[in-house]
Order: sequence, then C-alpha cells, then structure tokens
Amino acid sequence: MFMSQPDHTQQEKLQKLYKRVTIFYGDVPPQIEFLGNIDPDYLEDFLKNVRRIAMHPHITPDFFSFIRLFVAFKEDYNYCKMFNTKLLLSRGYDETLLLEVVKNIDAIPLDAKHKALAHFALKAIYDSRNCTRSDFDALYAQGWTQKDVFDAIEHAGTIFRNGRILTAYAVKD
Repeated sequence: MFMSQPDHTQQEKLQKLYKRVTIFYGDVPPQIEFLGNIDPDYLEDFLKNVRRIAMHPHITPDFFSFIRLFVAFKEDYNYCKMFNTKLLLSRGYDETLLLEVVKNIDAIPLDAKHKALAHFALKAIYDSRNCTRSDFDALYAQGWTQKDVFDAIEHAGTIFRNGRILTAYAVKD
C-alpha cells in the first residue's frame, strides 16, 4: 500500500511496538507499519501521542476519532477514511451518523462544548488566519483549558499533515 522498505535494523523494537499496536487496534494498520518502516523511533513517539490523546483528562476520545474522520473525508485520505469509520462503527456509532459528521462536524454526537471545540480545531487548520482572541475566549468560557484547545488543534493538524505524507507515499499507478 505504501512505498517503503522494511526496516530490518530495529526488528526487535518494531515487534514490541507492533505488539502494543495490536493490543490497541486489533491489528497493525498499514499506516502504522509504514511509520515503523520509516523510523521505529518516530512510530514510538506517534504511539505515545495516541495514548496521551486516548487518555485525555478533559476531551472524550471519540472527539479525536470524529476529527480524524472529518479531515480524512474532506482531504480524501482513503486509508484514514476506512480506519476511522471502522473504529467509530466498532464503538457503536452507525453509518448514517458518520455520513452526517463528514458533511458537518456539528453533527458529532457530543455535547455543545465538544462541538464548539471541534468546530474551532477545524477552523484552526483550514482558516487559521481568521482565528481570533474571541474564538479562544469563547472556548475558555466554556471551561476548556489552553492545553485542551491546543491538543484539539494539534490533533487536527497532525491528521492533516500525516495524511499528506501518507498520500505522497501511497502506491499509485
């Protein structure tokens, strides 16, 4: 699926990482294998970030999955569309809802506070020049911390960036 060569220099480290991935995801998705082939240390950092997000103290983990789903569909990242759709379906959401979310992030089945954060995280990556102090103040007034807002934007930006990188390495005819 991706144009990369297996990294045989750090097989022991990769196998340990892949074991952790399998526990978390059920298998090793192609994009994870790609990252491991590029640099096991990068993959380890990536997985630490995934764990941090999954255990976020204020933002529900599904929030991040819906952000990834929205960006994946907007940017036509096929591997991310499939992965995040499968993940959200496994968490009990139905396809009709997911289709609504990819059309409009406000359709996420979370509270108004999470919807506002999602809307702003996407504004930050797609229209960052128009983010204002009042946008931030509105989120802080809802109880989000500076770190919460940063984490939401950073995650949206990461899926956007990683999707571009993976698209460059995707096997094409």
